Amino acid sequence: SSINPATAKEIWQGKAAGAKEIDAAVAAARKAFPAWAALSLEERLVCLQRFVDLVEKNADRLAQILCQDTGKAIWECAMEVKSPIAKLKISVDAYKDRTGTKVNGLSVVRHKPHGVIAVFGPYNFPIHTPHGHILPALLAGNTVVFKPSELTPLISEEVMKLWQQAGLPEGVMTMV
Repeated sequence: SSINPATAKEIWQGKAAGAKEIDAAVAAARKAFPAWAALSLEERLVCLQRFVDLVEKNADRLAQILCQDTGKAIWECAMEVKSPIAKLKISVDAYKDRTGTKVNGLSVVRHKPHGVIAVFGPYNFPIHTPHGHILPALLAGNTVVFKPSELTPLISEEVMKLWQQAGLPEGVMTMV
């Protein structure tokens, strides 16, 4: 369960994932990987941009939830909610700068997605920190299994709903 630090009231309740649920999440990510990786950068970016647009549209509501889940000041929560918006542009710029095929004499460097990436979220920056890994991983064609902090599950669940609304294909990102 998650307790609002300001009121000491329970604001979320759920069941911790066990080995069975984690194995299922990894299996779903492995299954989704080939199709997601085969999409072009532009096709993946459409889904990621829809997510960022939904974050922007729901920023005030997300800041309120983040405030309840973490106990942080509302101004700090409002700033953190905007972090994925900025991170997407930074990730796209870095991806374009660092990837592609580079030929130097006889040496060739090619970039490709690795597969399933695990991302662990902290309690103190439950949106900002994980999306610093989630956005670049998805952009590159990887799939993600996300484990949020057990201290801030409510905001993670709400953000995951936005990923689903954005049309992220099933299994591309799973939260356990």
